[in-house]
Amino acid sequence: MTRRIACLLLALLLLGCTDVATTGPVQEVPLGVEPGGVQILAAPPQPRVTPVRLVEGFVQAMAVPEADYSVARQYLSPGVASAWNPQEGGTVYKGVVSERDGAVAVTGTRTGVLDEAGRFTATSDTFSHDFGLVEVDGEWRIGAPPDGVLVSDYIFERYWSHVTVYFMADTSDHVVPDLVHIPDALLTPSRVIEAQIAGPSASIAPSVINAVGPQVQLGAEGASVDAQGTASVALTGLPATMPDERRRLLGAQVLWSLTAIPRVTGLRITSGGAPFQLPGQNVDGVLELASQQGFQLLSRAATADLFGVRDGVGGRIGPNDVFLPMSSDSVAVSEVAVSVDGTLVAFLDDTRTTVLIGPLGGAPVRVTPGWSNLRSAQFSLGNLWVLGDDGAAVTHLLRVDAQGSVTKVESADTPGTIVDFSLTQAGVRLAAVVERSGTRRLVMATLVGGAEPRLVAADELPLLSLRNPLTAYRSLDWSGETQLAVVADAAGVHSVFLTTLDGALVEDLGPLAKDAVQISALPRPGGDAIVVRAQDGTVLRHDSSTRWSRMKEVLQEISFPG
Repeated sequence: MTRRIACLLLALLLLGCTDVATTGPVQEVPLGVEPGGVQILAAPPQPRVTPVRLVEGFVQAMAVPEADYSVARQYLSPGVASAWNPQEGGTVYKGVVSERDGAVAVTGTRTGVLDEAGRFTATSDTFSHDFGLVEVDGEWRIGAPPDGVLVSDYIFERYWSHVTVYFMADTSDHVVPDLVHIPDALLTPSRVIEAQIAGPSASIAPSVINAVGPQVQLGAEGASVDAQGTASVALTGLPATMPDERRRLLGAQVLWSLTAIPRVTGLRITSGGAPFQLPGQNVDGVLELASQQGFQLLSRAATADLFGVRDGVGGRIGPNDVFLPMSSDSVAVSEVAVSVDGTLVAFLDDTRTTVLIGPLGGAPVRVTPGWSNLRSAQFSLGNLWVLGDDGAAVTHLLRVDAQGSVTKVESADTPGTIVDFSLTQAGVRLAAVVERSGTRRLVMATLVGGAEPRLVAADELPLLSLRNPLTAYRSLDWSGETQLAVVADAAGVHSVFLTTLDGALVEDLGPLAKDAVQISALPRPGGDAIVVRAQDGTVLRHDSSTRWSRMKEVLQEISFPG
C-alpha cells in the first residue's frame, strides 16, 4: 500500500500544476516546519473505486487536514460526513488495509492514542477497524469512520509536528516541558496558545501551574508572528489586577511555548484589545526571549565534558580521551556526578555507603545516609539523587541537598523495584527501569517535590521499534528536555533507543557490539552526546546514526553533567 501511495503522490505532484489564487480571504499560514521534498496531496474518490482503494484513499486523505478534512469527508456516506469529528483525537498505528469476507479494515498494532489537545498515550495492542462500507448511488462509501483520525506511524513521524510546550514549575522559577502532537499543516501560533489554554498533561499536573489561568481564552485576533519575530497574542479573561509576579510567569511560559514556531524572539500580549503589561518588556512593549533564558534550565549548562571513575579515582575525560583525575578527599570512589551548571560535584565512596558533595573544586561535605548500595547518582535542581537499599534490602530513591541533608522519596506507586532511573533537569519527570517477577519494564513517573517528595502516576511506557516491543531494559538517561536514551533489546538485538517522553517516537541508534550496562547522555534541548559502558569497562561513544566508536579509557562508571 505504501508504495502505491508514494507513486500516486509523485504523479499528483508532477501533474498538479494550477493557477495561483490572487484573491480571497486572508488565512493563517502554518509556520511550524520548513517545506519538505514531497508534500502529501489528497484526491477525492474516483468513480467506480473498489472497496480497498476507497479505504486506502480515505486513510491517505486523513493525513491532509486542510479545510476541516474536506477531501477525507468526500469518502464518507451522507450524514456520516458531517457527523465525523476528526478533531476529537485519533489513533496512531502500524498496519495495512485488507479485505476479508466482504469487509475492509485497517489491521495492525496501535502504538498510541491522541486526545483532543494532541497529547499522546503509548500503547502496544492489536488494532483493527472495519470501515462499514455502504453503497450510495452505486458507489462505495464509508459508513463507519474511526473516532478522530487514523494516522499511520509513517505519516505521524514525518508530517506531524512534535511540539514542546511549557508550563511553570510549582516553584515558579523554571519552565517544565510537555509534548503535544499537531499536523504540520495546522501548526500555527494560535494552535500553540490553544495548547497552553488546554493545560498540562495529567501526568505532570501535580507538579506544575498553568500561568495562563482557568478563565483565559484566545481572542478573535488570535496569535501571529511578524517579520521581526515578535509574537502577538490576543487573549481574553486576563484579570487587570493580575500581580506582577504572575505576569512574569505568564510571559515566560507563553514565550517559551511559542519557540515551537521558528524565528520567535519576542512576545506582546493584549487583553480585550488593550496592551497587557509584562514585567521586563522593552520600550516597544516586547518581552524579549533573550531576557527569559533563566527560565530554561538547560540553558544553564556549563560543561559538555564526560566524567567517570577509573581504578577508584573520579575524573574528567579531557582532550584526546585522556583521563584527568579529580580530588575526592583521598577517598576511593565508585561514582561521580556533576551538576548541569558545573557548580556541584558528588562522589560515592567505594563501599557505596558514603556521599561526598560540595562545590566543584571545593571542600566536600561527607554524608552517611544510613542506606547501603548507593548508586545511580545524578543531579537535578541543585540536589543529588541516588538509589539506596535499607536494612531489608528494599530499594529507595533518596535526595541529598548541598548541605548534606538526606530525604527519602516516597514511591508507593512504583510497580516494582527501581533498577536504574533518570530525573529531568526540570525535576518533574522521572524515568525508571523497574523489575518485577524477573521482568524489567520502562516506567515514567512524576516527582512531586517539596519537604516530603514523592513519586506519583508511575505508569509503564510500552515502546515499539519496527513493531518489535522493547525488552530487557538495562539503563537509561535523559538526553534532552523531552528525549530519553535507553539500553534495551528489540527482537533479540541489543541496542540503544531514543524515545520521546510519551513514547510517541522511537529511534534505534544501531546495535551495540558489547552488552551495555550503563548509558549516559548529555542533556541538551535537542539531544547531544551519548556514551555507553560495558561490564568490562569498555566505553562506546555514539558518533552517527548507526555508528559507535570505542574510547581509549577503560572506566568503571561514566556520567555526563546532570
